[in-house]
Amino acid sequence: MELARGSVTDRPWGRTLAALAQRALTGELTVITDGKRYQIAFSEGTIVAAASPLAGDAAVRIALTAGLISSTQVSDIARRQAANPGRDEIDLLAEAARLGPDHTYRLRRRTIAQRAARTFSLDRGEFVVDDEITLPVVDGTALDIRTVVYLGAKGNLSEARLGHDLPRLGAWFRLRPEAADDLPFFGFGADDQPALQLLERGAGLAELETTVIDPRSVHAVLYALVSCGAVEAAAAPPSPSGLDAPTARKPHEPDTLRHQQTQRFPRAESEATTHRGAVDVGRLRGSGGADGRRGEIDSPTIQRPRSAARPPPPLKNRANDAQASDILALIGERLKLLEERADHFQLLGVTPEVDANGLRKAYFSLAKQLHPDRLASLGIVDENRNAQRLFAEVNAAFAVLNDPTRRAEYTAILRRGGADAVRAEDARAEALAQRVIDSEEAFRRGELALKRDQLGTAIAELTRAIELNPDEADYHSALAWAHFCAAPDKMALAAKTRTDLNRAIMRSPRAVMGRFYLGRVERMLGKDTEALALFQEVVRAAPNHAEAKAEIRVLEQRLAKKRS
Repeated sequence: MELARGSVTDRPWGRTLAALAQRALTGELTVITDGKRYQIAFSEGTIVAAASPLAGDAAVRIALTAGLISSTQVSDIARRQAANPGRDEIDLLAEAARLGPDHTYRLRRRTIAQRAARTFSLDRGEFVVDDEITLPVVDGTALDIRTVVYLGAKGNLSEARLGHDLPRLGAWFRLRPEAADDLPFFGFGADDQPALQLLERGAGLAELETTVIDPRSVHAVLYALVSCGAVEAAAAPPSPSGLDAPTARKPHEPDTLRHQQTQRFPRAESEATTHRGAVDVGRLRGSGGADGRRGEIDSPTIQRPRSAARPPPPLKNRANDAQASDILALIGERLKLLEERADHFQLLGVTPEVDANGLRKAYFSLAKQLHPDRLASLGIVDENRNAQRLFAEVNAAFAVLNDPTRRAEYTAILRRGGADAVRAEDARAEALAQRVIDSEEAFRRGELALKRDQLGTAIAELTRAIELNPDEADYHSALAWAHFCAAPDKMALAAKTRTDLNRAIMRSPRAVMGRFYLGRVERMLGKDTEALALFQEVVRAAPNHAEAKAEIRVLEQRLAKKRS
């Protein structure tokens, strides 16, 4: 059943996704733009599956950029996938590449996150929310919406969209005190801490931009926090009387879309913590009523979760008894281990040979001392959240070592080079993933320049995209078309353009962009029959491709006149 529908530009996209999560949606969001279909599946407000039509979001591409497989394995995996269309793509990939359970788990979560975050790159399109999940879902890989909103804002939302959406969200911002516990769910890094510190006391956008080195990061942090209701947004700083200015909102946005801090987010496992919280199930106002109006998404409200890990650094001891001193010493000792890149065994204070019972005893002993209630009872104020950060690391370490399969894999990695090797592996994966993100951004800039007939800019951006990610068929297709459009003698370049576009089609047989541009080339060169056949192939593969349909109508009329 359809629950709601709208446009991706109705309001900031982060708010739309956060509203679905806050309402504990179980169902599926589908966005259609330019004949391409993007999907996100929710279970009680957590993201459990996602689909993207882009080749860069294919599991095999993500595994390659994450360093989980080599380029020599790609063709074999692609053949297996083609021969087993009903199999789960990640299970098949893991089997072909002999990935362990931990790497398979990480790949699945990375794939879901990247595909869901990709929807932030869409500058136009219509979305529909249904109460039925059609995507395959694997237990244990749910993602918190805050992680996806921040990832989407930082890696996929264009500067133009950020510049357009941020003023709609407010001009002065302050982190809600009750939202501090939730910061780890966003996945903020060390570079984001200066902005978060400013937001604790309240700051305007101009102050944030001039104080922090990277304005883009500031915009992404702010966008994610406001979208998920973690900051108070106002049209101006608090008045001298101490009363806060009224919350800013879009002039046309009804009060039902404002965040009121009374309902909690559904919890999913984030990259920073393994905690979960209870879900309060809300409702979506459905579409298709007697008046025929679209359904609207109520922007629900959030309540402070009881406990969760949160970011960095110092503690103030306001208790003088021996127990408080011992716990402060323990925190300082374990934080030092973290700074020295200790492994999970060292952090928990056990040896690699420890058995399951010994591991659990060590963990529960630590957890008991680091629990926020324990600190509060002793008068220890975790002012800079060091204890919370340590608690999160201890939980993560125990989660790995308490799982026999994940522990075996982790131990094997340590034997190959220790904790530094683990971190180096993660760093390589992140660097490769960043190249993919950068290449996609260059491609989007190139596409936009093409539409504006800025051919020199388009060629430069598309060339950059290919340098960063040479395996993406759509990049090659767009560049071949840009060169053809820029050529003063198109007939002289026709043969090379056909060759380049056919190579792009062979790289990704199911992609439509190469066929679409090849159809345009043939039409411009007077080969209407060949062009018509290509556009018809595009529509068969992408039934909602409006531009291909328009080309077909024109060519059919032209060919009919020739025959009559």
